[in-house]
Amino acid sequence: MSAKTPSNAAVAELIQKYEANITNRSRRVARIELSKWTTEEVKGVMDQLVPRTKRKGSDEPCGPEFNHLNTSLKSTLMIQFGIWSILSFGTIFLLPMQVGAALYLLLHGRLSAIWRELPKPTALLFDWSTGLHAFVKAPMSLVKKSIEREEALCVNRKGKFMLRKHGYAVLSHVWGETMGWNTEHSWGPVELGLRKRGLAYHHFLKFFRRCDAEWLWVDVLAMPAAYEDMSTTEKANIETLQTSIINCLHAVYSRADKVVCLDGLLLRLQSGSMVDVAVILSLGRWINRLWPFTETKLAKRVILKTEDAAFDLDEIITFLYETVNNEDHRYFHIFARLAPLRPVPLGFRIWLDYLARPGTSEPDLFREIYSGCENRLCDVEIDQARALFPVLGLKWIAGWTLQEGLHHIADAYPDDKELLLKYCHYRSIQHEIQ
Repeated sequence: MSAKTPSNAAVAELIQKYEANITNRSRRVARIELSKWTTEEVKGVMDQLVPRTKRKGSDEPCGPEFNHLNTSLKSTLMIQFGIWSILSFGTIFLLPMQVGAALYLLLHGRLSAIWRELPKPTALLFDWSTGLHAFVKAPMSLVKKSIEREEALCVNRKGKFMLRKHGYAVLSHVWGETMGWNTEHSWGPVELGLRKRGLAYHHFLKFFRRCDAEWLWVDVLAMPAAYEDMSTTEKANIETLQTSIINCLHAVYSRADKVVCLDGLLLRLQSGSMVDVAVILSLGRWINRLWPFTETKLAKRVILKTEDAAFDLDEIITFLYETVNNEDHRYFHIFARLAPLRPVPLGFRIWLDYLARPGTSEPDLFREIYSGCENRLCDVEIDQARALFPVLGLKWIAGWTLQEGLHHIADAYPDDKELLLKYCHYRSIQHEIQ
């Protein structure tokens, strides 16, 4: 270590001053991705983060606004009174202007504009006011039809659903950031009654404002949820539907125009630097979750959203590749962390020989999976195998255990059993493959 380079502990401690609950991630990134960075260089990046807004519950940029559904008569009446008050006063305010505009258009013979254009402000006001307490949830009939047709069940800004094979984007996020709720003593999902209603409309709009798409595929809407109060039979039926949708994910991800990453830490970054984006992405939760690897590996494009901009992941990887000239370069470990997330072009073989099949320059999918899934976690045990199935082009069977899923991978890819065992060993999975 040079005199210029601080200890890993100093860099990790610095990072922790800018974000809570980042101890483990900061230590790992300080030890590897930022091992050749000075504290001044790291501070220069961290200073670009907008301070987190402190509020009760979720203080994430795309988190929910409330945790429970107040169904009391008093609360319901107050909400309805508030909505209709806004609508009534807004209509009264707009009416004189609309009447004046109607007279002007009538005098100039533009009759069609009177019934086509004049009602629009009132309609927009109605949509906005009623949306204050509206929820978005996919009809079960469309969920089943999306499975039958192997199409993406997408939603537009107005909360309308449609099956699509093209012309849509996929939302990639961490459920703990976008759907979770913090209390003084614990963390968990929002209350059951609220989850059953779907996504609150104003919460739903937080996704749309950042994704720049007419149609969006959102996993929490396209995939039915199993609730705590369901019977065993009901949960089994939901698992069957979930499995069928998972088996369609290769098509859903690969057909999408783009996958949009909404990482909570990255959404606080105000910077035009690709390096700054790469550093903050390495520190975020998104890159430490297993399912985002599958989404990005199959995507045509991956867009990383910051507080005030959007970056193409491929362009960032290419920039780092062209900047790095050897493995001692301070960007090398950041580049090595990001590169396996995307299909690696042959031109990148110079620095990524560890992703090629031994003795060749051909890409090796299993090596890319092993490297790309490093330090990625999941909350459901079977997802350690199931999340790989869309990338590998395999079909999961409802009711399978983790071991059964791994055996299926081994049978489908017999030449890669050694790497599969290495993957299991890294993840502390006790698994024996004949």
